[in-house]
Amino acid sequence: MSRFLAFALVFLLPTCLTIAAEPDGDLKAFQGKWVLESATLAGRDHLDDFKGLTLTIDGDKYTVTVGMNTDKGTIALDAAKSPKWITLASSEKAGPFKGRTMPGLYEFKDGKLTVCLNSETDDRPTKFEAPLKTPLMLFVFQREKK
Repeated sequence: MSRFLAFALVFLLPTCLTIAAEPDGDLKAFQGKWVLESATLAGRDHLDDFKGLTLTIDGDKYTVTVGMNTDKGTIALDAAKSPKWITLASSEKAGPFKGRTMPGLYEFKDGKLTVCLNSETDDRPTKFEAPLKTPLMLFVFQREKK
């Protein structure tokens, strides 16, 4: 019995424990809390509608909070694309984005994060814009000041 226990501790236990890898590349730059600076939806300014919205990234998980509403899920990046790709996959079982995957673009510039997402279809935006009569959302975030 003691040999089995020793075997389990030495060989099996390490495979059962998963140590979260430290994010690298652009995902590392996303880490932390971001505050909304501007919001454009379907060609119109919606900053007042999203006042107080924050985006928090922890590892490959995101949380969007605005007022009493939240959306959570995973974030995936492809920095090899030009412009760079982001995909948010909601894990929520309720709310406006429940179970939805939102393809988009992202860029870091002048200390700000710009994200353009398609909120309704799987078509990825091609530019950082949210023109009239489209389901595109363009957000600019500033890292939260502590």
